Amino acid sequence: MKPTLRSRTQKLLHGVDRESRFSLFVHLVLASAIIINVVSVIFDSVEAFAERYFILFATIEIVCTLIFAIEYALRVWSAPDNPRFAGTFGRLRYMLTPMALIDLLAILPIFLWFFTSIDLRFIRIVRLLRLLKFTRYSTGLELMMLVFRQQMGIFGAASAALACMLVFSAGAIYLAEHEAQPEQFANLLDALYWSVITLATVGYGDVVPITPFGKFLASIISLTGIGIVAVPAGILASAFNAELRRREAEYRHQATRQLLGKRLTERVRNKLRSHQEELGISEEQAQWIIEDIRDVHRNESDEILTCPHCHQPLHLELHDTETPPSPQKS
Repeated sequence: MKPTLRSRTQKLLHGVDRESRFSLFVHLVLASAIIINVVSVIFDSVEAFAERYFILFATIEIVCTLIFAIEYALRVWSAPDNPRFAGTFGRLRYMLTPMALIDLLAILPIFLWFFTSIDLRFIRIVRLLRLLKFTRYSTGLELMMLVFRQQMGIFGAASAALACMLVFSAGAIYLAEHEAQPEQFANLLDALYWSVITLATVGYGDVVPITPFGKFLASIISLTGIGIVAVPAGILASAFNAELRRREAEYRHQATRQLLGKRLTERVRNKLRSHQEELGISEEQAQWIIEDIRDVHRNESDEILTCPHCHQPLHLELHDTETPPSPQKS
């Protein structure tokens, strides 16, 4: 069945076809628009540049917003061709996904600019959120978001433990230091600020305990903070390592299927390169995996006897020499 225009659009916007120049061109334009727009927002925040290059910045904003609006409309239109969003209210379900909401935020600032009197500084900050769209074109950022989603439950538990520790330490330091420093620890909010800075092991030094009990608490809280802050970092590192190992195994599986019984032709190279970029495998890792697979196949082929005429594997049947031959019938 010939693919429809909608299905081709869905495939084009949700995946880069390395063998198609048009696909590469479209994704290059979208990625370039994000970078150019974010850079213009940064320079537009400088008053001297904002006044001198107002026309240029406005043109960049309008053109980039038009590109993002067309992209968003095409993504919503082609969403039902994705099995996840097929059926009734498929487009609405797609529009409520995190990436679709980010795409929507990318085109809202210009409407706020034209039709409201909101502070321009707020609009600039909203426009910087367009950088989140870049996660579509960065495998590393995509991997980070995937790991965060996979470990959301563990991060939630670690965050709950951190929140409890923050509240308890803020209450304890408030009781210890409020009378000695009524201005520095006037209320629990001030104590909570100190607790956050101390548990994060930053310690600005702008607010410090002066009572013996307060100093003892600060020491315990600082040591506890090292362990509590290190837990999410360890979880994240472990999850990243596990996901990278899984992707390497998947790439090895795909490379084995492509190389089995085939020469490393340009077509095979393109397919392997596409798998490599989709999985975020580095060039060195991919080359090492391919060489390892070829070495294994080479060693296996050396151990198999083949027919010199048809080059097919020979299956040898070994008979027990002690078993006498069966008598022949006369």
